[in-house]
Formats: sequence, C-alpha cells, structure tokens
Amino acid sequence: MKKILIFCSLFACFSVKAQLNTPEPSPAASFTQTLGFTKIKVDYSRPGAKGREIFGKLIPFGEIWRTGASDCSTISFNEEVTIGGKKIAKGKYSLFTIPNIEQWTIILNTDTTLHGTGGYDEKKDVHRFTVKPEKAPRFYETFTIELSDIVKDNGVLYILWENTMVKFDLTSSAKERIMADIDNKINKLKTENAKLYYQAAEYYYNQRIQLDQANAWIAKAGMMEADNVYYPNLQAKILESQGKFPEAIPVAQRAVELAKKQNLIPMAQNWEKKIATWQQTTGVTPTATDAHLGHDMNKDMGDMKKETTTLKPTLDPEVQANITKSLSNYYALKNALIADDGKTANLQAGELVKTISALPMTKLNSQQRNLFMGLSEKIKFDASHINETKDVKHQREHFNDLSNNVFALVKGLNANESPVYQQYCPMAKAYWLSDNSAVKNPYYGKAMLTCGKVTETLK
Repeated sequence: MKKILIFCSLFACFSVKAQLNTPEPSPAASFTQTLGFTKIKVDYSRPGAKGREIFGKLIPFGEIWRTGASDCSTISFNEEVTIGGKKIAKGKYSLFTIPNIEQWTIILNTDTTLHGTGGYDEKKDVHRFTVKPEKAPRFYETFTIELSDIVKDNGVLYILWENTMVKFDLTSSAKERIMADIDNKINKLKTENAKLYYQAAEYYYNQRIQLDQANAWIAKAGMMEADNVYYPNLQAKILESQGKFPEAIPVAQRAVELAKKQNLIPMAQNWEKKIATWQQTTGVTPTATDAHLGHDMNKDMGDMKKETTTLKPTLDPEVQANITKSLSNYYALKNALIADDGKTANLQAGELVKTISALPMTKLNSQQRNLFMGLSEKIKFDASHINETKDVKHQREHFNDLSNNVFALVKGLNANESPVYQQYCPMAKAYWLSDNSAVKNPYYGKAMLTCGKVTETLK
C-alpha cells in the first residue's frame, strides 16, 4: 500500500508538471471610454472566426447569444445614458443579442453573473430594441466591441465579427447637465460675466438650439468686452446659421475690424469673403458705424458718447408710426420702473406687445423684414414676461434684454423721429433707453435714481 501511495503521489506531481500553460482561446477584453461626463466600461471575451462560418452557423439565427464567449458580456456606466431611444439608469448590465438576417435584437439585462446564456431570465431585461445588421468595412477575424464616432455627448457602439457589423447610438446626459448649469448660472443666479455668456452661446450654437437666445447672450458679451474679437466672430456665425445675412453683415464687419487689429488675418479674410457674398445676395451695403448694429461693440462702460450717422432709409408711414408708438410704450414702461410701479409697468408691457405685433410687415422691404423678424420675437418675449407679473424685481430682470432689442430695432431701421439716448447702469450692468439725456435709473428707481451715463445717442 505504501508503494502504491508513493507511485500515485509521483504520478500526480508528474501530471501537473506535464500540463502546458496556453492562452485562453477567447481572450478577455475590456475598455473604458468617457462620453460627455459619463464613464462607460465594456467587458467581454473575443472568440476568433478560425475559418468557421459565424452567423447562421456557429451562432444560429433567432437564438439568444451571449455576444462574445465565456461569461456574458457586460456594459456599465456611472450616469444615466440613452440607448436605443430609452434612458437607462446608471449601473452594470449584461449585453445579449439575438442575431437574424434582417435585424438584430439588442438586450440589456440586469443579471451580470451568467456564464453564457444559461439561466437567462427575460423578466430581468431593462431594454430591448432592434437594429439592422450591415456589411463590415473589412473582415474581422476576432470578435470586437468598440465605442467610436464620438461627437459631443454621443457615441456609437459597434459589434463586429466576420463580415457583419451591428451598431447603435449611446448618448450621455451631458446636454441636460450643461443646460441645467447654464440655466442656474444665468437665469437663477443672474451671473453677469462675458465669458459665461460666450460659453453659453457657443454651446447653444454647437448644439443648434435656441439660436435667438444664443445671439442675445453673445451680444451681451460683446457689450461687456468690446475688444474681444471672438464675440462678434461667434455672433456672425450664429446669424449666418439662421440665414439672417443682413444682421450678420455689420457684426461680421466688426469681427473683421478687430481681427485685423489683432493680426488674425485668416479670420478677417474669411468674413470679408462672406460679407461680399451677402452684400450681393441681399443688396445691403453697411457703413462702418453699422458694425455696431444690435449693440455698441465699442463701449468702455461709460466714458464715450457715440452718435449714429448712418443714412436713413425711407420707412413706410404706417411702419414709422408703429415704431414711434412702440417707443412711447417702452418709455412709459421705463418710467413706471423708475417709479417702482409694477402695475403700470405690467400694463405698458402688454401694450408694447400689442403694438409690435401689429406692425404691418408687408410694408417692409426684405432687409427691414429680416431685421424685424429677428428682433420682434425677442422684444415680445421679454415684454410678455414683464406683463405676466406686477413684481418690479422680476420685471427688471427682463428689462435689460428688452431695452437692447428695442434699441437694435430702432437703430437698425433708423426709425427714431427724435433722439434716443442709450444709457448704462454700472451697478446693474444693464442698459435702458430714454427720450432725453437726463439719467433716471429704472433698475434702482428712487434708491439710486441718477446712477448711470449716456453711452450712445441715435439722432
């Protein structure tokens, strides 16, 4: 017996030493990719084709597949994402598929402990959706999952093997987070910062959302930092993307002026070419002072008084009467805010909305119409908000934008029949308009009645 035990022990030792250490036939793979603010991780195994016919043979059509080899493939993300049109909560999920000739079913399941498909429970699915398979751009010997084609907060997850490619979009929650951050800093905290306005406008422009709002923000940034070439550069892009070429021309001219001063020749040349094209297609021939349309890009917040000398176009009498009445409504609103009278401000804001809405657009030429359409909606937006409340504090929150857009409209149409004085409050960092040069502050009323200065005059 002792000899037998010794022999067995020696045999076991010999057997262990005789085993070869070889690589796994389907090696494990893992990658992590940041998408927006979200970290996405995929773990899977990578079988090889090895001369075999894969889909329809090795992987039968119509049957659930682990989407890899060995343990089931998993995907995890640390924030909510959108996959296949559905928002998926942060967490870790198994990734199963059902291949077919015409379409694949993609499955996300909460059970990540499975080896293969054994024990798969459909009740634990969190999402199922279908995609069409495509021919792969090349032959893939080794099964591959990759996250690529990342643009902003969107990416594409690819499943590739043999000659087959399946893909679907993943979208992070970055957009919602950024939009919420912008809303909090600009609308709730009332942060007055040129770079913040620029970043917000640039994000909206890149996302192609609410371009009128983006234009308003970048115009504000330009008022606050008049010599920053990137502000008119972005504003011209926004207006161009909206097809508002008559409005874009003077802004682009300002970008050219600043770009040349700062030796940014390619930028200047780019806008000069576009200005020439727009002038041909619109018939608009702006003067140098028109580069300040919509807001005064050369403000030093108080030391300069500028006069506008652009040639007045002929306005239809009905249009002229409407703009004059709109200015009267605006002045009455402004005077109510000076007097801390929210009730009268409420009524006059409503009258301003009615007057602007009644302007006979058919009596505007194409250039005037483009200008009016670009600004009237913004004027009505802020006037309507003032009309919705009798709270003077809230009314004043909308008065700066309202003032800037009324000024841009009157200046762009050269529609003032008497001087219009644009005035600025350095405490509120906001503008208003007056029919005389005497400063009476609508943002602080009696508390700081004479705080402010004239920054530009329309004769």
